[in-house]
Amino acid sequence: MANRVGQERMRISQAETLKKTDGLTLLEFIIVAFLLSLAISFVGIRWNTAFKETKDTLLERISVEIALLKELSISEYRQKAMEIDFSTNRIMIGEIDGIYGFMPSKPFNMPEKYMLKDVVINGEKFTIGKAYIRIYPTGLVDKVIFHFEGEKEGFFSIKINPLTAKASEENGYVEEIQISLPGRVNPT
Repeated sequence: MANRVGQERMRISQAETLKKTDGLTLLEFIIVAFLLSLAISFVGIRWNTAFKETKDTLLERISVEIALLKELSISEYRQKAMEIDFSTNRIMIGEIDGIYGFMPSKPFNMPEKYMLKDVVINGEKFTIGKAYIRIYPTGLVDKVIFHFEGEKEGFFSIKINPLTAKASEENGYVEEIQISLPGRVNPT
């Protein structure tokens, strides 16, 4: 009898062990495939933007940066800004403080083969010194036209819509258009 009880215990412990499989289950395979595709897509995106230096890449970088600044400005309810330094052909991202002025937080990496010629902010043209593009906590952005010169492309312009903060590119040097209506005087 004691021998029989030992056998029953033995059977119970044998039943509790898991059966060894020779491969992956379908669920494990799907999870591994998903994680690999996710990792490859991130690497592919980084690889493309890191080595492409076209005006489309520049447009995408400016567009993303302004959209991020707009979202940060709204969520933190603080005014954000981009500082454009014509002497160094550099753009810095940061915010404007009432006491300390512009406080940079990070640089905007602009491809070296593009030279920023001038920028028009709310109708005022800047060609030397520093200029500031403001992103307001209400979601509005200064009306901006960047004028770049590329090694191969020549002049092209990037316009920022003040209501949507969307960037659009146009070939050539685009001037701000002022419409005069009959019987009205345009403020200049």
